[in-house]
Amino acid sequence: MNDDEVMKVVSAVEEANLPEDNIIKLSTGVVLKGRQANPLILMQVMAAFPRPKPPVWKSPTMGREMENPDDPDYIERVRDWKVISSVATLNALILLGTELVKVPKGTPKHTDDEWLEEYSLLGIQMHPESKSWRYLTWVMFKASVGNDDLGVIQKVVGRLSGVPEKDVRAAEEFPGSNKDTG
Repeated sequence: MNDDEVMKVVSAVEEANLPEDNIIKLSTGVVLKGRQANPLILMQVMAAFPRPKPPVWKSPTMGREMENPDDPDYIERVRDWKVISSVATLNALILLGTELVKVPKGTPKHTDDEWLEEYSLLGIQMHPESKSWRYLTWVMFKASVGNDDLGVIQKVVGRLSGVPEKDVRAAEEFPGSNKDTG
C-alpha cells in the first residue's frame, strides 16, 4: 500500500466517524482501528489452553488424595501456561480485532520485506508467505514496541468484542509480568 492509498484509508476512517475510543494509537505512530472480534472464537482460543491441574498426593492424616498447588513443578507449569495462553489470546485479539489505518513515514509496513530480515536474525520460525502471519508478527515486532501498546490493543478489542476484561488479560500476563503464579 503506497502513501496515497494509506491516506485514502485514513480519510475513509475519519469520514466513517468512528468513535475515538475505537482508534488505537501506538507509541510508534502506527494507528490501528479496533473492531469486534468474534467472542466465540476468542473463547475457543482461551479454552484451547486449559490451566494445568495441580498434582495430588495422598494425605496420611486426612486419608484421601489432596491437591498440592504449592508444588514447585506445578507453579512453573502455571507460569508457563499463563505466558502461552496470554500470547495466544493477544494474538487472536490483534489478528481478529485490528485493522491497519496508518503507518508513519520511515516505518516499514507489514507488506515490506525490510523488517523480515531483522526478524529472521532472531532465529524464530517464520511464515512470510502468510498475510496473517506477516500482519500479526509486524504488529508485535515493529508497531507495538511501547510498554502500554499491547495493553491498549487488549483493552479496546476486548471491550468491542464483549469479552469480559478479566478473561482477556493478555497484556497484563504477557511475558515479563511480575504477577504471582496463583
